[in-house]
Amino acid sequence: MNFSWKKFLEELRVLIILIIIAFTIKSTLVEIYVVPTGSMEDTILTGDMLIGNKFIYGMRTPVWLGIPWTRIGFHIPWYRLPAFKEVKNGDVTIFEFPRDPFQKYVKRCIGIPGDAISIDGGAIIINGDTMQFPDEGKYIKGYIYDQDKFEKLYSYFRGNRDNLNSFVVPYKGMELNFNNISDWQTAITLLVQDGNDVKLGRKSFTMSDPYEAARPHGFLKYKLLKLVGNKRQAAMREQKDRARFIKNLNEKYKENNLVNPWYLNYGLENSDYLRKNVTINGKSLYELGSYSLKRDYYFFMGDNRDSSYDSRFWGFVPDSQILGTPLFALINLFKFKLRMKVIS
Repeated sequence: MNFSWKKFLEELRVLIILIIIAFTIKSTLVEIYVVPTGSMEDTILTGDMLIGNKFIYGMRTPVWLGIPWTRIGFHIPWYRLPAFKEVKNGDVTIFEFPRDPFQKYVKRCIGIPGDAISIDGGAIIINGDTMQFPDEGKYIKGYIYDQDKFEKLYSYFRGNRDNLNSFVVPYKGMELNFNNISDWQTAITLLVQDGNDVKLGRKSFTMSDPYEAARPHGFLKYKLLKLVGNKRQAAMREQKDRARFIKNLNEKYKENNLVNPWYLNYGLENSDYLRKNVTINGKSLYELGSYSLKRDYYFFMGDNRDSSYDSRFWGFVPDSQILGTPLFALINLFKFKLRMKVIS
């Protein structure tokens, strides 16, 4: 058989077109997600394969080009088309994890822009009304930390957040007055999430967190190794692999003078220092005086709230990272079971 360059190039052209079409559908219309944790049980189970609707909240053009299932690539300008509906309280929503956009999270929306939220003894109060949690949502009302009332959302404590002082979900046009900031961690995080170049001296603030990026590193690989091999050995290899991953990322961050807002320990006593030395796009906070947010933000929680890593720990999700909503759970990969369940 004679080799034909013309035929080869024609088949290559068709293949490239099919890849572009598939990438476009995946990026803008429908995508498959596998849920690795039980934070949404029993609405969504660990191992559920979800079919996600990516156009309901407005199709978003691709924001990143690179090799699939790797971090090799680069960000590109993006645009969001008009939405068919807005995210509302109670919606189960798929979004990019703010501290590592390569991870996709699915949680229930608890607060939309401008909502006043508090949690008192486990009761979620939105604009003065107590929210009814879904029937399928797990909530083991065990020990509630009465002293666990914080004005800050960010905390190193990984416990049960059954008490949160009242706060307002940030919204487009909301003004941050730099002369009256009580929580610098949240304020600087919002400035970064709003798309600004925020610096403290030579250090640049970033939302990407090496420790968060390491959480899913090798997850499926070691999940399979634990199923078919020695669980203890697989767990040890996984721990060492993630430790190397974190070390390499931390070294890169150090070389590039990158730092996360939530890891710096600064209180009100440093307010004047921060106003003079933190800059937004080259201008100091002291010089600016205030800043109006350019994006809307949302607050999310898992239905299995006692075992959910959600907005109570890492804060708000900007509208730019909202992806869509799950339509239904097709199968459960970890239990090898057909699900065919509509998600609501």
